[in-house]
Amino acid sequence: MSMLKRISKLRRRSRQPAEGDASSEAGETSEDSSEVSKVDFIPPLEIEKKMPTYFTMGNLAKECLIRGFEIGIWHLECTMRSNNLSTYSIGKANPDLNSVSGGVGMREKFGSFSLAQAWQTDGLLGLIGANSEVLGAGVYSVLKGFYGPHGSAAPKVELLAGFERAPLKSEIIIPVLHSPKFMGYLLLQPIEHFLFGGRLEFDVEQRQIDMHALCVGYVDDTTEYMLKLEKFKDLRGSVFQRLGDKWAVALKANLFGENMKAFTVGGQYQVDEKTLLKARISDDCQVGFVCQIKVTDNIEGIYYFGFDGNSPMSGDHKVGISWSFKA
Repeated sequence: MSMLKRISKLRRRSRQPAEGDASSEAGETSEDSSEVSKVDFIPPLEIEKKMPTYFTMGNLAKECLIRGFEIGIWHLECTMRSNNLSTYSIGKANPDLNSVSGGVGMREKFGSFSLAQAWQTDGLLGLIGANSEVLGAGVYSVLKGFYGPHGSAAPKVELLAGFERAPLKSEIIIPVLHSPKFMGYLLLQPIEHFLFGGRLEFDVEQRQIDMHALCVGYVDDTTEYMLKLEKFKDLRGSVFQRLGDKWAVALKANLFGENMKAFTVGGQYQVDEKTLLKARISDDCQVGFVCQIKVTDNIEGIYYFGFDGNSPMSGDHKVGISWSFKA
């Protein structure tokens, strides 16, 4: 079997990691799990966030064990900013060379307001955002509409609203048109280093709760711990620990419930200010290596190589490359 066929075959496999990757759990305004948000390369709002979000709990472990390992065959991003106008473009082949997608978009700021439009291979996305400060609290909202290709299902519209005032932060997504779910989270940081959060997903059409979760975390300059309890039956956790200035190790695992044996463990080594090496292995013996290169503050590259640890030579292999350019 040729290397190309092995790569394509392995990419087509659908495997659930020990915990969802950044794209499935991201809770920022541009990276929620709603069906409307088909694009994640345009930030609807650029505001100063003083607190983390529910979905960034355990982020150091995600950066070590997920970022770069899920980039597909190739991934390319370009961002250009000029005063209040920003343009974005993205292209990728994921999970294989036959699955190419991408898009272009632009966003313009008008004081506290933002307008954005994205043209993608799977449809159009429009965003209208606003942010302000009221009595010392940051408030923001984003109205999002997704329009699929011609002849597809009806357009979907939803409203995201956020509130932030230490020690409290919350975001909710309200369905407006043909969007089935009400979603939200609440995050509390009562004292330094400790985080507590809760998350809810409610299916409006079926009138039932699809997801509810509680989370507790601890993070400081060298250590990060996170535990998430979903539906009161699935317990997952992650650990990130720095070992000096250059080394770090991380673990993500399902501790109780479905897929209890699923885990991913790995580590990273900071070669210099511009180069980071990472390695991981999962419960099914999938092995991966990542090299992150930061050429400048505006140019970053990622190289990935992975293989089946059960059969390193004759088994499936996969490679990936990603570059990001900003100006």
